Amino acid sequence: APPLAGEVVAFAANGCALAAERRYLARDLNRQWTTARVAAAREIVAADARCADPETIALARLADALDDVLMRARGPLFAFDLHTTSAAGAAFAIVGDTDADRAFAARFALPGVVGLQETLEGVLGQYLGARGCVTLAVEGGQHQSPAAAANLEAVVTVGLAAAGVITPSALSGLQAAHDLLVRSRDDLPQLIEVVARHEVRPGSGFRMEPGFTNIQRTAAKTLLARENDVEIRAPFDGLLLLPLYQEQGSDGFFYGREVTSSTPTRG
Repeated sequence: APPLAGEVVAFAANGCALAAERRYLARDLNRQWTTARVAAAREIVAADARCADPETIALARLADALDDVLMRARGPLFAFDLHTTSAAGAAFAIVGDTDADRAFAARFALPGVVGLQETLEGVLGQYLGARGCVTLAVEGGQHQSPAAAANLEAVVTVGLAAAGVITPSALSGLQAAHDLLVRSRDDLPQLIEVVARHEVRPGSGFRMEPGFTNIQRTAAKTLLARENDVEIRAPFDGLLLLPLYQEQGSDGFFYGREVTSSTPTRG
């Protein structure tokens, strides 16, 4: 193995849900990462872990482990938040709102999505970004698919070089990893701005129309989903992201547009 200029630490975020092949058991762990919720979880676990649900325990323990990593760091910190999706499709990156986040994301041959992280409360990227990390969340592809595993492995390979942890010339497979991400991206835009999120409320009867991929160009007025027998259609020619094809989750889908040099910014 090539020498490391730093340290690499990896966590499996929600072991109980992972073993059960579910997104979560009691609550969505990737919506719990706020200072207040972490503090509350720590208090509950410290008082009596037997009274806590699995995600509360995972939140407290992961927060402690992350704090340990952050405190012993002696250089820049890079955090990858690796996910899979219920729909098949290309890998893409969810980019934070800082200049450092965007500059780091540009090192990867992936479609980058801006504005998505800011629509969600309690995601890990926001929590770690507030603690000085350069963050990149990546949706690798459909759950348990070989393509998703290969995409995420390629992201880690490219990321080790981009973060300066391993010298590129010493990292075997770097070019192959880059090429794999280029093929996954295909003709998708380099940068996409999320402009809308459809929230799924309990009992709403939300049902995504079949056949969409996790990131897909979509024409205006395309039927996307139904909810309480009401049709939900694409508001304009744009891109559908993260359609919900699993029972759990409050994000029905996101909708975005390609960002170009002529794209007006939102006020």
